[in-house]
Amino acid sequence: MIERTTNDFPLFERLQIESQSHCNRDCWFCSRTYDRSGSYLDQKGKSVINQMPTETILDLLDQAGALGFRGRVGFHHYSEPLLDKRNIELAAAAAHRGMMPYLHTNGDLLKRSARLCREVSEVYGLVVVGIYDYDTNDQLEAEKQYWNDRLPDANLVFSCIGNQGAGKAYSLGIPKALVPTDSRMATPDLSYANAPCHRPLIRMIIRHDGGVSNCCEDTFGAFNLGNIHEASLERLWFSERHRRVVGDLIAGRREDYRLCRTCPLPPSARRPDGQPIRMARRQYDGSDAQREPANELS
Repeated sequence: MIERTTNDFPLFERLQIESQSHCNRDCWFCSRTYDRSGSYLDQKGKSVINQMPTETILDLLDQAGALGFRGRVGFHHYSEPLLDKRNIELAAAAAHRGMMPYLHTNGDLLKRSARLCREVSEVYGLVVVGIYDYDTNDQLEAEKQYWNDRLPDANLVFSCIGNQGAGKAYSLGIPKALVPTDSRMATPDLSYANAPCHRPLIRMIIRHDGGVSNCCEDTFGAFNLGNIHEASLERLWFSERHRRVVGDLIAGRREDYRLCRTCPLPPSARRPDGQPIRMARRQYDGSDAQREPANELS
């Protein structure tokens, strides 16, 4: 057994299991678009096709349930979950275990199938639809109305990032660590080198190949947090390495980690020592998005 207490290091609040690797889009704001490492796209920019075995996913749900987890479960990371024909089955399996399945989708497959719309509405407690093809606020409102009509029984939320960004219409585009600087982003492309970050404590993210990512910015697994094919969910989450990374980031030591040094996500709290948080324009060079995962801690 692994010694732990809920007061010492809490269990994750959300679980993301990326059931497969493919996406049908190449969005300008998404890290996978710029990958050439072979994790999501190969050197020619062609999508890598990989699927996590069903028995592995069900076992992960069982492991999480045994730990007392009853929170939200999604089946995506940098992929479109509805491209996996098992998606409804997997969401139902999570719900059967007392968890709350949620969907984050670009909606393209829902536009093609009324039956899939019904199944999604029945099994998912929360549906987040990405709206990415609008240029004006009027177009955005029309898209929202379309989805409200298309999914009338769903608990529906929208993620809205427009073609032209915040300069032309409402848009939530936020700079990402492995995406080139772009004027269409809704917020300044800044880094916060000594800012606290609690995000890795909230979600456990398991990529399609079984590797564990530290957070949503960790596209390729740059923190060497292990693989679910080699260790249990419990051992990976409560490992000494993971505790150390999380503790460092909560304390504001982003500078200790290569990916975090230029992370554009804002502070999640004030620094515990009362010192001011340093801000600087992010310097993107693309190196992490073009090579094999570093698996570095510094």
